[in-house]
Amino acid sequence: MKKLLMILGVGLMLTSVSVSAQTAGTVNGMEITVEEANKALNILSKGKMTWDKLSKDDKMKLIQMMAPSKLVAAAAEKGLDKKEKEAALAGFWMQKKMSKVEVSDEEAKNAYEKMKKSAKKAKSKQKIPSFDQIKNNIKMQIAQTKVVSELTEKAKIKLK
Repeated sequence: MKKLLMILGVGLMLTSVSVSAQTAGTVNGMEITVEEANKALNILSKGKMTWDKLSKDDKMKLIQMMAPSKLVAAAAEKGLDKKEKEAALAGFWMQKKMSKVEVSDEEAKNAYEKMKKSAKKAKSKQKIPSFDQIKNNIKMQIAQTKVVSELTEKAKIKLK
């Protein structure tokens, strides 16, 4: 009886592992799971397509489309040292955080006007581009300032 229960337990373990992480394909031996493929398909098809519904040719096209990100990730893992990885991660996090910060046109316009006043006061001879030309850059700077301010506000900074 113990032997039968052990065999059933091992069998259940093996089937649960294969169901939870089905492989859709590989790239240089790196696995792309069905779950990853479905996430990509959800974005690409706006939720209308799943891995199971794809033809064999379309599955191959999807794996080929997903391959570069796996290859880049593997190359980055090998080619970057610890400090470079930290910097890349921090940059990615900052971009992600900034993309969620809302900056109104009015905020950007106010910053633009301040910039123009400062340039005039400093008697700068550099031509200032029109607001429409640099509005998005100004919005990104404001978003970055907001994220950094939020971080430093919550930080416990001490001198020793």
